[in-house]
Amino acid sequence: MVNITFNSSRCVKCGKCVNLCPTKHLVMTDAGPEARPGSCMGCLQCAAACPQDAVLESGRSATVPAPFDTVEELVMGRRSVRRYKPDAPDKRTLQWALDRAAYAPSGGNRRPTRWAVVLGAEKMLAVKEAALAYCKETGFAPELVNSIEKGRDSLTCGATALIAGFEPEGSLNHGTDTVIALTTAELLLVSRGLGTCWGGWMRRLADRAPALRELLGVPEGWHVCGCLLAGKPSMEYPNIPARPGADIHWA
Repeated sequence: MVNITFNSSRCVKCGKCVNLCPTKHLVMTDAGPEARPGSCMGCLQCAAACPQDAVLESGRSATVPAPFDTVEELVMGRRSVRRYKPDAPDKRTLQWALDRAAYAPSGGNRRPTRWAVVLGAEKMLAVKEAALAYCKETGFAPELVNSIEKGRDSLTCGATALIAGFEPEGSLNHGTDTVIALTTAELLLVSRGLGTCWGGWMRRLADRAPALRELLGVPEGWHVCGCLLAGKPSMEYPNIPARPGADIHWA
């Protein structure tokens, strides 16, 4: 369980933590932000975004000092961005990242992944509508439909780009190679100032909704193994949230 509280002497009640909380765990009161019981997923987006470093986890600062190593800072500074500016990222940047993702390791160096990229708010809306139509027609994921109808879009998060990676049935390391390549591309995109978020709902729907598969150009016999939402983040993340150390059994 994550116990989120706030340093009242530092908090300026700006509301960034409340606005960014993906589970609506935080609410704003007259006294400042407060945590509701039972709904925190432990992402610490609130701590990453707080301009005053006022978020506490179990009574201690929820952030850690920024590392000096560039690669380490890139890995630790990556966030699941769920707030984006309306203008789409540059197509050349996405092309560059996916070209470089070919250098990611894959089983037998076969590089089985093919990509579909949706770029622009209008095209992303078409993707969203196709996914929702499938849900409503089939009864799949009613909780997702309900969430979107209430104003919380956990399907596209307002992203202006979508990268979907797919592999053929029977590929050597089915799914794993695409996830590794997409992770590589994600870090490259973050290094260029873009925001990203892994689209779990999007992946599940892209692999089963016929209209969405057609829109993405997924061939028959191929499976969508990973979806990455991307765009220009609308907020800055000045802090790096703390994470527990690795749980390791040294054999």
